[in-house]
Amino acid sequence: MQAQLHDHQRAIDYLHIAKNEFLLNHDVTSLKSLEEHIAYYWQHQIMLSQNTVNDTEKLLVEEVTNSVQTYIDQLNELKALLRRLGLSENQGLTGEFRKQIHKLQAIANKGEDTYLNTQILEMRRREKDFLLRFDDQYLELHRRHYDNVITHLQQLGDKEQIELISQYGQLFADVIAAYNLLGVHQDEGLRLQMTLQELKTETASQKLALGYTQNRIDDALMANASVLTLVAVIALLLLVFLHLLSARVSNSLAKLHGQIAKVMNEEDFSFRTGLQGKDEIALLGRDIDQLFAFIEELLQRLGEAQEKLIEEAKMASLGSMVSGFAHELNTPIGVAITSHSVLKDQFLLLKTDFQTGQLKKHTLTNLINNAERSLALLESNLYRSAQLIDTFKLMSAHNDSNLEVKFAVKSTIENVLASLQSEVDAAQASFIVDADEQLTITASVSAFTQIITCCVRNCLLHASQEENRLEVAIRVTSENGVVHLYIDDNGPGIEDVIKAKAFEPFITTKRNEGGTGIGLAIVYNLVKTTLKGQITLQNLRPKGLSVHISFIPSKVNS
Repeated sequence: MQAQLHDHQRAIDYLHIAKNEFLLNHDVTSLKSLEEHIAYYWQHQIMLSQNTVNDTEKLLVEEVTNSVQTYIDQLNELKALLRRLGLSENQGLTGEFRKQIHKLQAIANKGEDTYLNTQILEMRRREKDFLLRFDDQYLELHRRHYDNVITHLQQLGDKEQIELISQYGQLFADVIAAYNLLGVHQDEGLRLQMTLQELKTETASQKLALGYTQNRIDDALMANASVLTLVAVIALLLLVFLHLLSARVSNSLAKLHGQIAKVMNEEDFSFRTGLQGKDEIALLGRDIDQLFAFIEELLQRLGEAQEKLIEEAKMASLGSMVSGFAHELNTPIGVAITSHSVLKDQFLLLKTDFQTGQLKKHTLTNLINNAERSLALLESNLYRSAQLIDTFKLMSAHNDSNLEVKFAVKSTIENVLASLQSEVDAAQASFIVDADEQLTITASVSAFTQIITCCVRNCLLHASQEENRLEVAIRVTSENGVVHLYIDDNGPGIEDVIKAKAFEPFITTKRNEGGTGIGLAIVYNLVKTTLKGQITLQNLRPKGLSVHISFIPSKVNS
């Protein structure tokens, strides 16, 4: 079932990829690939439906299926729109309106009408500009030249050319209408609907995976309960049997009874009766010892099975995180490779010119300029890759983070801010630290400084606004042995939709501005795993965000 869930999700991912290729290429090959991946998805959907074992999983599978069916309906609408537009420049609406304008231009050329030729050429230029950039100013210019052509032809009284230009205008209007239905940008029309449906499908798939894992855990817990019930019944039967023999062997039975009661009270099946001899009670004692050994081994196996199920769930989450990290790392490494290739080609050209004696000053100047640009790109993108890798390492919360030492809270925060001063200055931000000078705690200083660092960088990236200067207040209090850390900013806050999953890896609203989406995930991991504390997010009024972290250090001195 786990493998089928993985294959089912992969089939959905292939659908998304095939859709993007079809939108990009607009050709028959991409269309055929899309249809093949739709069929591929239905194969895996049928296999998944046939292997569901309970009503809960069936409902979750049905929810995913309905979501994907809606997405496939949208794909069919997309195929119809692009077929109508034409899968090549000579097909569909695109091909038809091109034929009409070519006919009109041929007639104008034949009559040597310079004005008409000029207006038609300008109209074609604006037509191509609009279809390339989808900017309304080109559409307005196209309309102006179109009206000039109509007016000129009406003055000439050429009904044939008027009919041709009218047909062209209608076809061009149909093309624009089709593109508006499709959506000329990612957040418009059918493209927006498909993007939203992809998010719904992803949510339904995640619910299905979580539901499957929960069912396996519930099954293991039910098995544990059955075993414990069986153990209790066996123990009760043994107690009844021993009570019947108490008149003859009261002393041995009393000892045996005491051992069994000890096992039941402490729930520790490692205890043994220790009865010696060859009588019936001694034999019974040895049998009970064997029973306890069997139960102890059985409980150990059940515990291992439960740990295995939990580990499988963790590995599924780890796979999703590593996939997101690989996606983030791909772009800077790709740019670095491209820059290296350009630099290599330039040096090969320089070598050739040098060996042939054709080296000129402008060639060397161009090489130096190109080399500077390529090296700058190499440096920035390799630095970006190194940042991603270093940040990803923090997710593991190494053993060094568990080393507890005594440190002053306020000075530690100020040291972190000093190390980040260049970033703070670049953002023109101001930070205020409100903490008792005498407040010292014994905890993991590595985890504490990493939390402050990640939260400060998160403020600089997400809370900075051009119209307002960023102001951040870091406040630390101690009450009844509990340390409370507040990091408040005056930024725009966080939307409820993002807030609900803010601690998940690779969730970010600033991906185009350098955000990786793992800053708060690192903070969450350190707070929960190392400091054994709690973390919450709260929007402030009228604007701003407050990060509240609470934990109990080993020792607090104030």
